[in-house]
Amino acid sequence: MNSSGVADVKPTAIEEKPPRAILDAVLLGLSIFLWALFGIYTREAGTLASLWPANAFLLAMLVRFPSLATRYAFPAALLGYFAADLLTGGTLLSTTILTLANLAGVALGYFLLSRMQEDDRHLRRPQSVLLLMLILAASSAAAGCVGAFANKILFERGMIGGFFWWFVTEFVNYVAIVPVILTIPHGFRLRGERRRLRIPSPSLTRLAPFLAFLLSAAASVAVGGPGALAFPVPALLWCAVTYGLFGTSVLTFLFSVWTLLGIANGVLHVAPDADRDTISLRLAVMLVALAPLMVASIFEARNRLIEQLRYRAAHDDMTGVLNRVAFFEQARQMLASANREAQPFVVLMLDLDRFKSINDTHGHEIGDRILTPFADCLRSCLRKKDIYGRIGGEEFAALLPDCGRAEAELVAGRIIDTFSRAQFDLETVSINATVSIGFAVRDAGQTLEALLSTADRALYLAKNAGRNRAEYAENRLQ
Repeated sequence: MNSSGVADVKPTAIEEKPPRAILDAVLLGLSIFLWALFGIYTREAGTLASLWPANAFLLAMLVRFPSLATRYAFPAALLGYFAADLLTGGTLLSTTILTLANLAGVALGYFLLSRMQEDDRHLRRPQSVLLLMLILAASSAAAGCVGAFANKILFERGMIGGFFWWFVTEFVNYVAIVPVILTIPHGFRLRGERRRLRIPSPSLTRLAPFLAFLLSAAASVAVGGPGALAFPVPALLWCAVTYGLFGTSVLTFLFSVWTLLGIANGVLHVAPDADRDTISLRLAVMLVALAPLMVASIFEARNRLIEQLRYRAAHDDMTGVLNRVAFFEQARQMLASANREAQPFVVLMLDLDRFKSINDTHGHEIGDRILTPFADCLRSCLRKKDIYGRIGGEEFAALLPDCGRAEAELVAGRIIDTFSRAQFDLETVSINATVSIGFAVRDAGQTLEALLSTADRALYLAKNAGRNRAEYAENRLQ
């Protein structure tokens, strides 16, 4: 009964839908349970697992997909750890201590990683891998501190040895798994959206680094010995400069899994004779995996810088549309394609009306601030396959492939109507601006310059006819 005297109506259990956060937490806990089982069944009795993916998976998923980092996440993970260990014969004491060690490292790692800049979390800068390694080392040390007590209580061994054993094992697993998840491309979504990952078509040139990696892994098995760990290094570095961050992370993960399980099961004959040898080998695996990640991160930063330079070289700084040089380059390519395929093709010349008067009356700064909204108007009115650019001052041009005169008239009218209805409230002044448009339709074999000249002639017809309108001009023999 509520304050108004009306009985409260509660939804039935069938009507209630569990929040997405709870569903995500259940799936996360189930994943931890399965990964923990995998680690338990691949370890030797009385030792830590050679490969323990659960902690690294939990940490990376919480950082890469922030929607998972809810108040339900750690309780769900806790249940996953407990269920896996108790199901396989662990005592309540051992399960509690081991789970505490697992979550200690994950909690510290999440606290530190969530405070990194986004580019560093996705390893996009040269120093990103180093920062990630420092955080993963701190996380491993946190697990090692609890592991030191666990080693004394559960295995009746020294605390210092337990710390180093735990630290190295955690560190190797973090380095192998965390970068894979952190570098998952942004086109990937957990639920509810289409995957938009683009996978390049395979070719022998592109497959060569991966084939070299497989051959080097086979050679390490055939030859054996401590040096076998280094056999895949050249191939992994080749992969790093070919496949990018995500691809390299996947391959270093495969290398780490293959090597750690191979050593544990005797497939790789590197003869670890004592705990110290095993720790040394695991550190070697971690360092081999680290090198290609650093190379891939540096190349990622280099490629991003090149893309930024290319963009700035091809686009107008003020409006963001193509500049004159880039526009003419792309326009010639588009015109050549239209000539080959005999497609209809339209060129628009666009000029802001009385722009010089606006500059003289209100100043060049006010005039410049009208150009950007006009560029936005072009983006909203033109198709994605159309190209457009600023070719000088207040003058713009656009090329519309697969478009005839009737369609061009509609497009021009839409641009004129949209821009004329815009009100520019710029500080103390309010301005209404308009645009005049001239357009021409391609004739077979006509050059770009001739087509632009015809459209320019139509533009002057529009100016002379009163502005804020579009005019069409017939092509003349050139």
